[in-house]
Amino acid sequence: MEEKQSSFKGFTIQFTLEPSGETTYDPKSFLTAVKRKALAKIQTQTKVKIILRAKMEKTDLETSQSLVEEHQFRSKNEIVLETTNKNELLSLLAEQVLEDLAKFQMNESGWTFHSIVPLDIHTVGYEPLNGSSWVPLPKFLASKKAIINMKNTDNQCFKWCIARALNPAKREIEKKQI
Repeated sequence: MEEKQSSFKGFTIQFTLEPSGETTYDPKSFLTAVKRKALAKIQTQTKVKIILRAKMEKTDLETSQSLVEEHQFRSKNEIVLETTNKNELLSLLAEQVLEDLAKFQMNESGWTFHSIVPLDIHTVGYEPLNGSSWVPLPKFLASKKAIINMKNTDNQCFKWCIARALNPAKREIEKKQI
């Protein structure tokens, strides 16, 4: 396994797992064989997806020649949190890749699986939004007098905004402290 690409100071990382030696794998057995190595690269607080690159084979009906091309089969992006079961997550990602491969083969494409190229694991840092306390509006927004910016001293801005929306103040909103 090698770290192939890293950008934004390690915020996004791509790992590549290649088939080992002379062993030939079908997609499912390859994904099972690399599961332990893949699990080691999945960190918490990230979004992860896997891309299986495979050579696909098709016979040209007119010339009877075999054509081999590389195609990519992808999973969806999934969020990895502290409570995420990484083993189940990786099984889900592998299932999505195998489903993508099956759809490709079933859509009357005539392509059949030939061999695995590599498996790419893409991780991106994930920082969910969270609330904070009162922040003064920039002057160009405050001068429009169209935004209510309630002052508060705790980190429950959303709660106070909902409370204010349900119980609107008549005037001097900014001067009242909660």
